Amino acid sequence: MRWQITKTFRFEAGHRVWKQNLTCGRGAELTAGKEVPKNKCVNLHGHSYLLEVTLGSDVLSDQDMVMDFYHVKNALKDLIEEIDHSFIIDLNDPMFRELKEVAEKYGAMKIFPVDFCPTAEALAKFFYDYLVQKLSEVGLLGDVKVVKVVLWETATSKAEYHGI
Repeated sequence: MRWQITKTFRFEAGHRVWKQNLTCGRGAELTAGKEVPKNKCVNLHGHSYLLEVTLGSDVLSDQDMVMDFYHVKNALKDLIEEIDHSFIIDLNDPMFRELKEVAEKYGAMKIFPVDFCPTAEALAKFFYDYLVQKLSEVGLLGDVKVVKVVLWETATSKAEYHGI
């Protein structure tokens, strides 16, 4: 893509990585022989997320831009408002049903159910797919592409998703 633009969004959300197991899986061999800490991310916890979406085009619009940042913001505004201050939880998480019941009973927890373990990597793909769908719905995917989505979970940890 000759031209690229990036728009950032901030939101707060909780999650848990219910599949985390630091004693096995890809990379476990890097800590072989060392004491492995408890799986902290299986606990309920939250982040101040920073989402970066990058759009690109080889052709500028008649207004000499890939797309106005205002329109990028509006494409994601509803989703960001929905996920902000929510608890993102996998429908397959063994705790899902009980947390949902607690949320409904007390009204003190906003649940954002997804059909994947809400790791930073999976959430980056989720936002990517959402934005591709939005652009597709209005017929913009021919001239504008979603180049990548970057999701910062902390100031030192991010995940990126690039489409095919």
